[in-house]
Amino acid sequence: MATLKYKLIPKGAAEGRVPINLIFIDKKDVIAAGLTYREACETIAKNFKEPGAIDIIDMDSITVSSDGIVVDYAVVAFASIDYGMINKDFGYLGVSEQPYSEKLLEEEPHMKQWDAIDDYKGKRLFRGPNFDDRWPRVPHNETQTITGRIANNNTGSEMMNVIDMTEILVPAYGALEIMRDGEVLIGVAGPEISVGIGMVVFETYGRIFNRSYGAGKTAHNSGEYAKTVKSDYPAIAGRKSTLAEYTLRALEIGLVPGKDIGCSPAVLAIAKAFGSPIAYDSIEERAWVELSSVGITKEWLQAPSEKLTREQIIERADEIVPGIADGKLFKVSDICKVCEAEIAK
Repeated sequence: MATLKYKLIPKGAAEGRVPINLIFIDKKDVIAAGLTYREACETIAKNFKEPGAIDIIDMDSITVSSDGIVVDYAVVAFASIDYGMINKDFGYLGVSEQPYSEKLLEEEPHMKQWDAIDDYKGKRLFRGPNFDDRWPRVPHNETQTITGRIANNNTGSEMMNVIDMTEILVPAYGALEIMRDGEVLIGVAGPEISVGIGMVVFETYGRIFNRSYGAGKTAHNSGEYAKTVKSDYPAIAGRKSTLAEYTLRALEIGLVPGKDIGCSPAVLAIAKAFGSPIAYDSIEERAWVELSSVGITKEWLQAPSEKLTREQIIERADEIVPGIADGKLFKVSDICKVCEAEIAK
């Protein structure tokens, strides 16, 4: 009997902190099973009769966090399943590959990471959905699948039960640690992450937006309410030391928050600790309003403080990086089941 291996973080896992079934499939296992990405998702759906969200992950590619930090993995397809099925029109999306070019690096300065960091050179880049699977994409960039009760949003990083309105965030570093069998920090997102999600960068076919907002701008544009948009959602994040390590890679090659990379609270807090330049004048007033609502003011950033080394920031990341209330570390192996789905002949 041929099977497809997948990882399941079941509803109720992590002491009840996970409200939705989350399924992660390694691209290598899809290839080994001789399936297309859609066939892999359909195989899981037929074997898994509960509602759930599926992400197919390529650990040999790269993607970009919403604030412009490159991470060495990528969602290459995602789906929503319910009642053993995938909605034929809206339940599945593939993710588009963006080929390397000098033009891309010129238009999207955060992507200089692709060229300058050895771990990323030569890797394939996947960010947002491939709308050949559905319809032409538009600037606000609809990036969601939906089947029955489950919506899988923003290219596999937010999952929602649309009936009972429970939702969970899986930021980039959380998915990375799930696939690496590392440790994840699970708690309530909090106001800093809620604000940070809106501090995006300009991208063609990005995970959330398509050529819509540049660094220093806010996609939320909702003033003090930005801190409440997603503050009460549970989140599966990576360790704060992991976030710090990847952010430092961008700062070390000279990328500047507010000009080259996003001005999220996490990026700004790490830049302050590292003594890195910040493009204060490039951060628009509407973004400062949102940042100030969570204590990230221009005065606080410019106030004298101890300059820390890379090693010190990573070691002290839990006190430096804001976000995640009531967070608790879990080993992925303690909250995740490795399962096999039977492949129909």
